[in-house]
Amino acid sequence: MPTPGRSNDGGSIQRRPLPCRETTAFLTDPTVASALIGALSPFDIVIVPGLDGSGPDHWQSRWESFLSRRSIAVHRVVQIDWEKPTYRAWRSGLRATLAKCRQPTILIAHSLGAVLVARWASERSNGPVSGAFLVAPADVERHCGADAGRVADFAPLPTARLPFPSVLVASRNDEWLAIHRARTMARRWGSTMLDAGKLGHIGNISGVGLWPDGLSALGDLALSLSGAPDP
Repeated sequence: MPTPGRSNDGGSIQRRPLPCRETTAFLTDPTVASALIGALSPFDIVIVPGLDGSGPDHWQSRWESFLSRRSIAVHRVVQIDWEKPTYRAWRSGLRATLAKCRQPTILIAHSLGAVLVARWASERSNGPVSGAFLVAPADVERHCGADAGRVADFAPLPTARLPFPSVLVASRNDEWLAIHRARTMARRWGSTMLDAGKLGHIGNISGVGLWPDGLSALGDLALSLSGAPDP
């Protein structure tokens, strides 16, 4: 697996699109699954859902089940109110979940959850988090859809570099995040940007299944954090 990197000027880089494949080696080849689990085993994994939470068919829920069955320590953030979020309340939910972690931690966040992680990280310079996998961050400053008012409390977006390595995965047809805005976020946050192709908001209705290419990119991040050589 190639290791995520950054451009020479400290900004983000792009990689080839991450296509959606339901049938993959993660399900059929024990060697591939074993390599992924080996990369993730030194870490606690924290799942950070976005607005309205992540349903049972969401890739976050599938990852939680897939990794938990393979003895990876997975914790899922639980919020008091998924429908009417406030930053302070959601920050408390994130903090409570992180308090349960006993190993270096990788955050796996989607949509408004990714913005939560970025804002929380901008308020602190250290802690148990080793890295973050941020998928389709919600553009709480520019989104003008019906749900814009529900996420307004999370604005403005942080502009400082995150205090840990991160990957930002963006879709080319995301109604919540224009691709040029994703590039701006990645550059400001110091994130490696990955192009997921046209997968919408990569959420409950995107139909990506287990999203194996996302899992592969997560494995890349874990290997880079542990300093392990590429297999």
